[in-house]
Amino acid sequence: MDAKCDLKTFEKRIEEEGLVWEMKGELDRALQAYDRLLTDVEAIPFGSQQEVNEKNAVISYLILRKAGILMQKGELESGEQLMQKALHHAEMSDNTTAVGRAKLGLGVFYGTTNRFEESEKLLTEALKSFNRGDDYDSKQGAGWALLNLGGVFIKQGKLSQAQEKLDEAIRSLKSIENWVGVASAFELKAKYDAARGADALAKEDLQNAILFYEKQGMKEKADSLRKSTKNVSNHGQ
Repeated sequence: MDAKCDLKTFEKRIEEEGLVWEMKGELDRALQAYDRLLTDVEAIPFGSQQEVNEKNAVISYLILRKAGILMQKGELESGEQLMQKALHHAEMSDNTTAVGRAKLGLGVFYGTTNRFEESEKLLTEALKSFNRGDDYDSKQGAGWALLNLGGVFIKQGKLSQAQEKLDEAIRSLKSIENWVGVASAFELKAKYDAARGADALAKEDLQNAILFYEKQGMKEKADSLRKSTKNVSNHGQ
């Protein structure tokens, strides 16, 4: 094995060896792949400070992938512990993308478990980390941080702040053609509009979400939302 550690190289391996199984719902096989990749990374000897930083960035991302799988399997406590570990390695990496990813992952988890104050803090910090970069990954991370902040604000009833963040997310993710992100933001906007009784706008947002999910090739998701659009329409009659 090459004795050098490069984040981009390992991201490709993670996609080809692990994410492919996640997409198929083969979570145990994905976990095995991430454990195997972690073993490979940890076997790389420490070299320059830059190499140490890269190694920590790769370890952080792999641990995040593992944490996400554990949470899908309902092992929330173990998943959270891994996310904290991922954040530790990210902060040791001096890599703004790695730090942003780790804070985004933990912030999303806290949002889903109704720890809104912690979620908002981490998502805001993730956004700041991503905004320090200017590459695709940084812009994508910033867009998803904005999207998730919007979702947290909706749950808290902070509707004007939710709208602001979701509009920013749509602009940001459109600029890099991240269609699934744009679709997700429009889907959240529909919830925002429904929460304030604006059924016509909610229907329009759902139609936009359908458009961008189809643009991404996610037909099943688009068809599911079509049913929601009919429900909104019926509710308004």
